[in-house]
Amino acid sequence: MLMGRVFVSVDMEGLTGAVSPSQVLPGRADYERFRDVMIRETNAVIRGAFEGGADGVLVNDSHDGMLNLKIEGLDERVELISGYHKPLSMMQGVDRGFICAFFVGYHSMASGEGVLSHTMTGIVSKAYLNGVPASEGVINAMVGGHFGVPVGLVAGDQYAVSEVHTVCPDAKGVVVKRAIDRYSALSQSLSRVEEELRGAAEAAVKSSASLRVYSPPKPITLTVEFTQSSLAARALYAPIARRVDGRTIEIVGDDALDVYMRFRAALGLASTARDPDYG
Repeated sequence: MLMGRVFVSVDMEGLTGAVSPSQVLPGRADYERFRDVMIRETNAVIRGAFEGGADGVLVNDSHDGMLNLKIEGLDERVELISGYHKPLSMMQGVDRGFICAFFVGYHSMASGEGVLSHTMTGIVSKAYLNGVPASEGVINAMVGGHFGVPVGLVAGDQYAVSEVHTVCPDAKGVVVKRAIDRYSALSQSLSRVEEELRGAAEAAVKSSASLRVYSPPKPITLTVEFTQSSLAARALYAPIARRVDGRTIEIVGDDALDVYMRFRAALGLASTARDPDYG
């Protein structure tokens, strides 16, 4: 029986074997190799979703400039969103028409112990959602929850998976590598990972009716600590948050999407204060 559509957000730092900027940044030596890994992991969860009964899959390229996934390499049954300028960023396209979301290639949060850890941008040193340390996965789970869409699968290193599990314990977790340091990891073979992803995706779709949606208690408080005080000051050029201390702002609201959009606006404003030489 057909069950509904699946939303797939695909990042790159959390892919099997990825441990270096040279593997995930456009123009670097190994970037093209890891575009192929990205396609293989994405297609694995697509296969699993359809085998589990999904009647459609939407994939959102969610890394860097969001021009990484080659549409000619994707499963022909899916649709793809590409490009950086989109309001919901890594969650663009999600709405109430999806039975669950998959997070593939996800990484640990800024100040976390995982491989290539960061939160959205290099100017954030820490983020908390209602006091919970917040990775991109946690924040994106909140956006999905706004639309009633639960997280069904998260794949990345052990820290990326465990961070999402703090708010989405029902999600199938696939640990594709084990972080040793920020720039090293022990990885499984890609073929083995593909099979694990396929099986987890199939199981996630089959159990989608029992997945719990992540809805943070209201008022929602998103606390963002920047790497420099000048960044926090610039983020408040618009009345979207309040300053907690020199480097920290706090966004409070009852609507998850409003909180998220103010977060995105704060990051955009703060980034204009960043100096190319001194950060």
